[in-house]
Amino acid sequence: MVEAAAVRDIAEASVFEEYVLPKLYIKMVYCVSCAIHSHVVRVRSREGRRDRTPPQRFRGGFNKDKTKTGQATKA
Repeated sequence: MVEAAAVRDIAEASVFEEYVLPKLYIKMVYCVSCAIHSHVVRVRSREGRRDRTPPQRFRGGFNKDKTKTGQATKA
């Protein structure tokens, strides 16, 4: 694990010209109460917990008519 500022220094001091530092991916495991406390997941009601469908993702962008989401179209 190397911070972004030190990557260039390591690349200049390296013997290999095209060596790329590997990325490290860390899988985080939380208990339910810790995940709720750190806002990894949201609190749901008892009936809501039975619903296994994934929540709809918010796509902040543009609609087909080139207006920003959340804005009314001019008539």
